[in-house]
Amino acid sequence: MNTADTTLIPVILCVDDEANILRSLQRLFVSSNVKLLQSSSGQQALELMQKEKVNLIISDMRMPNMTGAEFLAQAAVLQPDAYRILMTGFSDIESTIRSINVGKIHCYIQKPWDNAELLAQVNDGLDIYRLINTNNRLTAKITVQNEQLKELNDNLEETVLQRTTQLKKTLHQYKHLATTRGNEQKATLEVLYNLISINPALSGKFAQHVGETCGNIAKLMLMNQSDIELITRAGLYSELGKLGLPAHCLSHPFYQLDSADQKQYLQHPQLAEDMLVPAVHLSALSEIIACQYERFNGTGEPRQKMADDIPVGARILAVSRDFWLLIYQRQKPKHYTKQEAYKLVKIKQGTLYDPNVVRVLGQLLLNKDEKTDYRIEDGLHVEQIGVGMRLAQNLYNHNHMLLLSKGHTFCEKTLCHLLNYQTKYKVKLLIKVEPLNPAEIISEEKT
Repeated sequence: MNTADTTLIPVILCVDDEANILRSLQRLFVSSNVKLLQSSSGQQALELMQKEKVNLIISDMRMPNMTGAEFLAQAAVLQPDAYRILMTGFSDIESTIRSINVGKIHCYIQKPWDNAELLAQVNDGLDIYRLINTNNRLTAKITVQNEQLKELNDNLEETVLQRTTQLKKTLHQYKHLATTRGNEQKATLEVLYNLISINPALSGKFAQHVGETCGNIAKLMLMNQSDIELITRAGLYSELGKLGLPAHCLSHPFYQLDSADQKQYLQHPQLAEDMLVPAVHLSALSEIIACQYERFNGTGEPRQKMADDIPVGARILAVSRDFWLLIYQRQKPKHYTKQEAYKLVKIKQGTLYDPNVVRVLGQLLLNKDEKTDYRIEDGLHVEQIGVGMRLAQNLYNHNHMLLLSKGHTFCEKTLCHLLNYQTKYKVKLLIKVEPLNPAEIISEEKT
């Protein structure tokens, strides 16, 4: 089988024993930028799939010799990532419902179909295929990077193995959550943070600091709650693109890199933008991250945007990021205090940075609102948590990996997992919670 990925032109396979149906589908997709394959039987379609990689399958239910459900079940084994749509007549609805698990279909459409509805289902299916495909490529890329880290230092072999295991577990959780479209955004964001935190050359704690500062600046600028949350996330995931950089670009501070490596390092926002392309719902987040190296005077990258043409979230991110880079000693050889770092940032207001954002950062420091540690020291022990209590603050482990998100409602399953986690890693977790009213208690056992 040709395993080359079809990323530019999606491949759609239509299977129906009626020639007029195949012609109707061909007319429907004639103006779409897709490659259309057609088969008149399930067996013929399976033979075609031995030669062609397909992104999405549309199959009729009633066909001689092999039903649509039987064909899609075999197609799922042959090409599991392909999105599967079953078409059925109204009289077949009961048999269709019974065949959903057998055929492993993602959705079904009744005949005669509505063209707009079918095209919408196809677009959704192709989006999901791209998401899965991108996730697979990201998994492969990180696996290669872990191998490179092992070669750099044999003494880190055991650490890399542990992180690889953690990464596989995180990606497994991501795949499970992403199957439910309602949880797609939350699952994606949690995994993106853990991918950053798990990388030995990056820092989950640094990401937390940048995200927190971005959010606090946005609050003082009186932005609405949704924008505050968006800009906070942009700070948290601002280093996502660094996962695609060569290991040697991350193993040294920026000031120790030669000019060629510095130029490559500064491409990480565009790598992040490329990674997030399939996640349409994250486009606003992607834009902020991609524009973080634009400069207020119009001399930045990649589009030389100027002043208010730069998204306000990107202007906030640039100030917050460089403020913490100076403190973390990753931008200059000297270790700077918060006040010293702020003075350096202030010098470049109007050129690199938005003066208004710099002013608000100064106000934030004056109010002493910036955290220095994200450990919880006054929360409850796991044994004290009751079913129905809600998590009041993100729960991280000692490696700054996200265990549970703020707002999670505890159930028996969650509490059991946390107790097992404490036993396995010989730690005691402290958790900040807010009690729920009985009417608000939501059981999560079904999820």
